[in-house]
Amino acid sequence: MNTNVEVTYKFRPYDPQLPIEAMKGNRVVKCLYKENTATGKKAGENSYIQIPTAHISESVVIEQIQELAPYVVAFLQDAEDKVIKEAHKNKSIGFGASYFSLDKILAYLDEQGQGNRLNKEKIEQWFKEEMRDNLIAAFAAKMGISETPSEEELDKLAACTTAYQNKFTALAGGKTLYREEECELLQKALNVTEAKKSPIGERFYARLEKMKQVSNGSDLLDLL
Repeated sequence: MNTNVEVTYKFRPYDPQLPIEAMKGNRVVKCLYKENTATGKKAGENSYIQIPTAHISESVVIEQIQELAPYVVAFLQDAEDKVIKEAHKNKSIGFGASYFSLDKILAYLDEQGQGNRLNKEKIEQWFKEEMRDNLIAAFAAKMGISETPSEEELDKLAACTTAYQNKFTALAGGKTLYREEECELLQKALNVTEAKKSPIGERFYARLEKMKQVSNGSDLLDLL
């Protein structure tokens, strides 16, 4: 390690009892170690670090998709191998041609917690960066709250904002389903805050649109 390089991002002790909130433009990486039952020792001390996200954002990946394509294909094939091996373990005798699809691989990755956009922590970070401030401002304007709100008014704003955050965070679960009225309110929030323009916002808007179709009698499988 080059000791002349300034260390901007540092490892810090991790305490599971204390919440860690990622700073804007960062994400949290946890380095956790289990105790070796034979030696009674850990390979390292539980720590965390906040690192930037701009260098591997969705927009950067899309811009460099040609360079990334071979690695993406290899990653997806590795995931598909695991699906096939699991089927073999469960006594499968083979597959029909229609069995193989990219959607099936993506569904598997989501189930394994490797999905890229419907992760609880990522949704919370997205909400903080793309929605929270503008949503608070929109609620304040609607309620007629001045620039110097009272403590009671601040509590109301926090409660409204948290309710919306919880609704979006719940979308990390593949089985979440909202009524048409709820979908429209969440879509309105995406429009008002302009969060719909973000990659995650676009996905949520489209998913909420499908939910409205389901509530009107369309096929639930369309949500997958």
